[in-house]
Amino acid sequence: MMTVIAVVHVIFCLLLIALVLLQDPKSSGGGAMFGGGGSNSVLGATGAETFLTKLTRYSAVVFGITCLVLTILSRPNSGSVIDSVVPANQPPPLAPAQPPPAGQPENTLPQNTAPQTAPEAK
Repeated sequence: MMTVIAVVHVIFCLLLIALVLLQDPKSSGGGAMFGGGGSNSVLGATGAETFLTKLTRYSAVVFGITCLVLTILSRPNSGSVIDSVVPANQPPPLAPAQPPPAGQPENTLPQNTAPQTAPEAK
């Protein structure tokens, strides 16, 4: 399913590029907007839509829909991305406390708990 949509996506991408390049610039492009002397006004009517204009619009809509569908299909259904992020300043979770071995009372420290010191440098 995803392969078919990807192929349609690429076809409409190439079609959209070709359609945009084939269209005539209206009123000499952006230069007419600043007093270039074009026959169409900036906010006025631009005339009837051509076949290429309509085809470009529909191709852009199909291209956008295929973008959204491919994005939705490519994500696994594992919830939000935010749920998998661990904050950087949060310490890792502690292991559950282990009960003391059978022969050792709870209020004493285990053997060999003296702090280790580094040897003195000479």
